[in-house]
Amino acid sequence: MGILGNSASVISSAKNSARFWHNGEMRHAFVLVLAACGGGEDDLTCELLASPDNCWATAAAELAACLPPSTTPGVFSADRTSCDFANGARVTFDSALPEDNFDLEMLGFTITLNGETCGRFIDTFSNRMELTGSGETVVSELHPGREFHLHCDGTTYTSSFDLLFECAGMSIPAPTDGFEVTPTSVTFTITSVSTPGTLFTCNR
Repeated sequence: MGILGNSASVISSAKNSARFWHNGEMRHAFVLVLAACGGGEDDLTCELLASPDNCWATAAAELAACLPPSTTPGVFSADRTSCDFANGARVTFDSALPEDNFDLEMLGFTITLNGETCGRFIDTFSNRMELTGSGETVVSELHPGREFHLHCDGTTYTSSFDLLFECAGMSIPAPTDGFEVTPTSVTFTITSVSTPGTLFTCNR
């Protein structure tokens, strides 16, 4: 999945053209990253985005650790509700996936490994994304005026959307989610400094 130049969403309604810049069928959503814990409010910076210890990157890495390499696809179930991998991992979607991106009303799933929960992700398509590893849920919310609020372990980090472009210009990856749903497959990406590529692919 690309960042900025390859299309990105602004965490909004899937039906709102302002949310997505299209690149084929792929759709991406910018989320801001939270750094380590504390209380109150703080500013989001490119330095935080570049740190593998930030909350988004840490949670994403925990989900990735439960899955085989992205070059090893899983088996997409006939009812389009789950994907099974040879290492014992399973991705269970909150609802059966449609046959293309534009029929998605939201995207949520849970990852388990040999029956034990590894983490969870949800994109509500309503200005809110949630990523959960072993710790508290990381929440990104887009507010009016192109201001992001990111919540992690009691701290809220804030920034304008423009900062993500500035950081990307310095080769600092902006965290994104991206997905492509087709009649025979689904591909999902969480991009962070810890997970720069595809998280999983499922084929039928």
